[in-house]
Amino acid sequence: MPSPLHILIVGSDSRLRDEYVAALGTSLESPPVVHYVADFRQAVEAARSHRPALAIAQMASDLTPLRAFADELSAASPETRLVGAFKPEIFAHEVSESAVLIEALRAGVSDFLRRPISAVDVNLLLERLSRQIPTTPGRLGKVVAFMSNKGGVGKSTLAVNAAVGLALRHPGHVLLVDASLQMGTCAAMLDIRPDMSLTDAAREHARLDEMLLRQLAIPHVSGLHLLAAPADAVEGSEVSEETVSRVLSLARRTYDYVIVDTFPFFDRVVMAMLDQTDQVYVVLENVVPTVLGMEKFLKLLQSVGYPIEKQRVVVNRFSRRNGSLPLADASDRLNRNIDLVVPYDQGMVTAANLGRPFISGWHPLSRAARSLQKLVLDVEQRGAPTSGHSLKVQSTDRAATNSEFAQDVELVENVSQP
Repeated sequence: MPSPLHILIVGSDSRLRDEYVAALGTSLESPPVVHYVADFRQAVEAARSHRPALAIAQMASDLTPLRAFADELSAASPETRLVGAFKPEIFAHEVSESAVLIEALRAGVSDFLRRPISAVDVNLLLERLSRQIPTTPGRLGKVVAFMSNKGGVGKSTLAVNAAVGLALRHPGHVLLVDASLQMGTCAAMLDIRPDMSLTDAAREHARLDEMLLRQLAIPHVSGLHLLAAPADAVEGSEVSEETVSRVLSLARRTYDYVIVDTFPFFDRVVMAMLDQTDQVYVVLENVVPTVLGMEKFLKLLQSVGYPIEKQRVVVNRFSRRNGSLPLADASDRLNRNIDLVVPYDQGMVTAANLGRPFISGWHPLSRAARSLQKLVLDVEQRGAPTSGHSLKVQSTDRAATNSEFAQDVELVENVSQP
């Protein structure tokens, strides 16, 4: 039995879906699976999830949103064919219908349906689709974000070191996006003085493409590219959720790995980032107030529908001193495995102050350095830009997992750091 055709209908007019299904009738052996979303932002995520053969988008007189959607759709689901559905009355008397349709073709629309949709037009569309030469979806990079419920836990330090570690293994194929719009620190940790940032991406939104994105990214000696945070909070206010979504859509087409450092604040920009993110590393310290806050943060991720299997819990600056919370207690409180542990190391603080990523140096006695290498391998394996097999995560007993990491960091306080 043939696989059903998946169709994505995009538009605020719910009658568009009914028109299409009615016009489709019984022309297919298998009834189509129709997905309906009201706006373009939801449509990008739906296309990534369902990989529809067709995306039928409601057209308006202003083609700017449709153009942006066409760009993001080509990154999220390259095999999807975009069709514009329009009512003739959207064209003003002084505007040529053909001129608007030509502009839409240039924007990325490959075909059109005039409303109300007729069975004849749908059959012709499907006939043209069947003649289309199948193409292999492009190789897309993976987006990995580092998040936390509060500042000061070393989230940016881990993001920078993970990005540098990946870049040393894949030079030129890793982009670090400092999306901490209020007070980004990644440039300072890399000893870079940026003259371009996410603000420039926002200001050049209309012409932003893969080439311009690479021009805005600043190269680092490790082989990493950095898209820096805005210079201050005022510039940061220019960066919208549409900018972040567009940047990440283009970045995953341009780089194999996209590492995102975020601001510890849950807003529309962070939500747009999550829509594009394949894996999230949530960072905390084994301190009671931070663990309690992280418990709420993990519930918040769950409430917005971000899958638990895409989350990794990292305890940073782990220490047994000063009555710090044991790993087992933190795990029990969070009701999660502690997936990775990075021990406290004064050398990491010094490296951040000097703008020399800790992972790029040689620290033969440092357990923190070895833990960072584990983090890099974890990101590399879970975020590998392959179209074949994904890494299967085996569920484990929390006590056993925490015991393993406890053994790994047990003697860290007694090790002399270089």
